[in-house]
Amino acid sequence: LYLGTLEPRKNLVRLIEGYAAYAKSMDTPAQLVLAGGKGWLYDEIFAKVESLGLKDRVLFTQYIASEDMCALMSGALAFTFPSLYEGFGMPPLEAMACGTPVLVSDAASLPEVTGESAVIVRAEDVGSITQGLVTLDTDAALRARLSEEGLARAQSMTWEHSAALLYQVYEEILGA
Repeated sequence: LYLGTLEPRKNLVRLIEGYAAYAKSMDTPAQLVLAGGKGWLYDEIFAKVESLGLKDRVLFTQYIASEDMCALMSGALAFTFPSLYEGFGMPPLEAMACGTPVLVSDAASLPEVTGESAVIVRAEDVGSITQGLVTLDTDAALRARLSEEGLARAQSMTWEHSAALLYQVYEEILGA
């Protein structure tokens, strides 16, 4: 599952290419669900699915209401978010809070957000994305570990915890 806006910075063309290689290597590959509304320059994403002959393997949804996101994430084998740029990266954290194993790219804030509680792939390397997908599909023990660690990581990243850390910084500055 990918959940977010369909636009170039989300690196979905490489995800689709990686998924195509993953699907060819598996006897019964999981379906790729790209859930979310259309952003900007999204035509290439749909064209890539078409050109790789994946119309029966890749499901596009429309916009997903926030009250439906947790159910969708909880039902996924894994959550994929190979973005090239993110300000913070809430969707992987939300998936972790649902107990869903997560794959993210090594770009921007994503490794910091997920820590060691996710499979981290090279954003611009289709082979790395493919290997991450294969690993998540074939390694049930890893999925169980990431699910458990992801839940703990998500619970440590609350607004209350963030506010306490900010308050601590202010105290240090004012005390200096």
